[in-house]
Amino acid sequence: METLDDILRFSAFGLLLWLAVLTLRDFRDRLAGRLGALSALSSAAYLMATKPGLSVLGLNLDMVLLPFYTISPALVWLFCLSQFDDNFRVTNTHRLIAVTKMVTGGAGYVSWKSGNLDFFWPLMLVSTAILIGLLVHLAVTAWQGRHDDLVEDRRRFRSVFVAGVIFISVGILVSETSLRNNGLEAYGLLVQAAAFLAITVFLLWRLSSPNGEDLFFRTAGIDSRSAVGDHCELTPGDQHDLDVILGLDGTDLVLEPGLTITKLANRLKIPEHRLRHLINQHMRYRNFADFLNHHRIQAAKSRLSTIEDRNIPVLTVAMDLGYGSLGPFNRAFKERTGLTPTEFRTQSLLTEASAAK
Repeated sequence: METLDDILRFSAFGLLLWLAVLTLRDFRDRLAGRLGALSALSSAAYLMATKPGLSVLGLNLDMVLLPFYTISPALVWLFCLSQFDDNFRVTNTHRLIAVTKMVTGGAGYVSWKSGNLDFFWPLMLVSTAILIGLLVHLAVTAWQGRHDDLVEDRRRFRSVFVAGVIFISVGILVSETSLRNNGLEAYGLLVQAAAFLAITVFLLWRLSSPNGEDLFFRTAGIDSRSAVGDHCELTPGDQHDLDVILGLDGTDLVLEPGLTITKLANRLKIPEHRLRHLINQHMRYRNFADFLNHHRIQAAKSRLSTIEDRNIPVLTVAMDLGYGSLGPFNRAFKERTGLTPTEFRTQSLLTEASAAK
């Protein structure tokens, strides 16, 4: 069993290092690429640190690599989040969670190695709670965004990858508690090594596919009218349905709170797969949220630059346009205009006042 574990573990370790090299080489200019490389390196560190008996320069490898592998779950979590948001940014909240996971996990492991169980249990309780929270948050994010992505290949990839990440994380959690206490640690380590190898091979296979770059792709919204027809030929049926979609400009339907692509397909009487194809292939939107934001921000610019609406709170404008809270509205608005809604309103009203003089 130990020989099989070595084969799987060192194979996964080598492939994870190669994955990190590839992502840094090709995608280091993108946040998702850098997060992917860090996730691969920290996962490789975990594989080596959990191999019993390994040492370097007389030091146990688990202690040498401690900071690198205890932060691994948080790095993988951030990488997964970047796959559900083309404009994902690491915030201070993300950093705090990652550092807390690293500190509690690392300190808990040191306490266990030194036999100080008084500190071990509280620290590991916090570390485990954070891990479970990350997995729950990731699962909820994946579920909520399962229909949003308009790129079919990437939708399938994300489902498989996130499921794999959750499976491995739960496996690690189980093996580090119940299996170790029951003398079955060797079996748990073997399964972990096999799981790491499987998901790494899957990532490398996905990355090497003809459209592999979309794994780390990040793009802002573009004007749908200017992109129509650029990608492939339109059949008469396509053109009719595309005209129906373009006719949504300025209508209340795209401002409806909680609008999903399934609801829109039903309202327009266009099959959902066909609607996805038209918005993605002919209008060049990669996700449905970006398509909605294009229309909603256009409407917001009109509302915010109208002197009659100058006293209406920005939150009210956001809610009227279908946003559930102010944060997503502010982010979407600034991504497309370079200004916050308040800054845009002030600038527009000043320009209008100057023109009236």
